Amino acid sequence: MPSPTAQELLASVRGLSPEHAQQIADHIDECRTLLAAGTDMNTLQQRLKDQGVSVIRAILITTRLVGDHPGRLQAAREIVECSPARTPDCALSRPAHPTAP
Repeated sequence: MPSPTAQELLASVRGLSPEHAQQIADHIDECRTLLAAGTDMNTLQQRLKDQGVSVIRAILITTRLVGDHPGRLQAAREIVECSPARTPDCALSRPAHPTAP
């Protein structure tokens, strides 16, 4: 039986299998617990990277951690892409659509 977090993911994210939803939900629940215990977001992002979580999945996970507001996808993207765990410089300072050589 999927956890409540996995059920929410299955209802809101198209194309997830129940197994993938549960895997992502486990990361979300773990991160929520760590945040509640005082772990900072950069440490969480490093933990996700160390666990082999892709940037896209880290953004999905982070959207569930930043709260329920209209700009949460952008906020999550900035947190993940600008995290020292992912890149030494802020990816958002690069062009959004690089031109082909």
